[in-house]
Amino acid sequence: MSYPSFGPADPLSRETLAATVSAVRPDWRLLDAEPMPEGSDIVYGVTVAATDSSGDNFESEREAVLKCFRSAGALSFRTHERFLVEVDLLELVGRETDLPVPEVYGVRESHDGLPTPAFLMERLPGESVSGVPVGDNRAVVDRLVRESGRYLARIHDLRTFEEFGDLVAGSAASSAREEPIVEDGRTEWADRLRDIVAFALDDLDGTRFADLEADLRAYVDERLDALGFATDPVLLHGDYRPGNLLADPDSGEVTAILDWGASQAGDPRYELAWVVREFSKQAPLDSPVHERVRETLFDAYERDRGVEFDRGETFERRQRFYQSVTWICELQWFEYWWAGADESVRERRAAQLRENVEALL
Repeated sequence: MSYPSFGPADPLSRETLAATVSAVRPDWRLLDAEPMPEGSDIVYGVTVAATDSSGDNFESEREAVLKCFRSAGALSFRTHERFLVEVDLLELVGRETDLPVPEVYGVRESHDGLPTPAFLMERLPGESVSGVPVGDNRAVVDRLVRESGRYLARIHDLRTFEEFGDLVAGSAASSAREEPIVEDGRTEWADRLRDIVAFALDDLDGTRFADLEADLRAYVDERLDALGFATDPVLLHGDYRPGNLLADPDSGEVTAILDWGASQAGDPRYELAWVVREFSKQAPLDSPVHERVRETLFDAYERDRGVEFDRGETFERRQRFYQSVTWICELQWFEYWWAGADESVRERRAAQLRENVEALL
């Protein structure tokens, strides 16, 4: 997840941008570019002109998005294979579903002196949901949440896997791109959860939340031993939140599902816990906002997927634990996720997050 901002300033010159566009699509030339700074990758909205069939004349302009791997200051888990899995998934989803995802126009896996891997994709209409002022229009919000729930159900139905873990691009030895595969997979979902939490808690040393580490490790170990986690690994988007959706601000219609580079194979109920949290804007669990978002989202999800969760005590205990994992991950990434927020907002969220976590212990 990334909240107000995430990632360092963009480093690309006009010359590098033009060369990268041409490396991905030799029949295109760059006319204009606008940085899209939010995210862990280098992203630009670009205006290009494509040559006609003769290769001599340029046709009319078109809008596209250029996405490049950020090697300088890259996060430890961001690899070329993790970056390229987004290409594989956009093509898979576009080929097998009617979900609103951009068409991939081209990809370049390597090129000396340029920020590769890189790919060009369609620029779909709509505005970022994180910036759409939908809070005062319940009908718009409900449509947005319902469509998001239906689309998430279709994502979870798209692929199953043999193991749990992060997805990476398959081998590109052939001319055709391969299916995404699980990297360093786990056969048990509980072990995958343990990895997620351990990765988060290992990074707390030296942060404002360092004092919570030991107690949280004990809490997680107890819950993982006590709760049942039998499930099948399915495709999870991995970062399904308002900031990664585009929508019509007047109707709430979802027009694009973006940023598939954090995809994984896991329990769909785990992703649902994250999605409820994000669409309710981290509202308290007992708040009317959280409850309305959860019920609207679950209802749409269950209807579209043809499943109905048994929301008994076991289910609710597991969902509460999944919610606690979202808080633990936020402890790890707090300074990144909230870097662009006002100091007062950041401090209020830090206090609320600490209160949430301490209530677990």
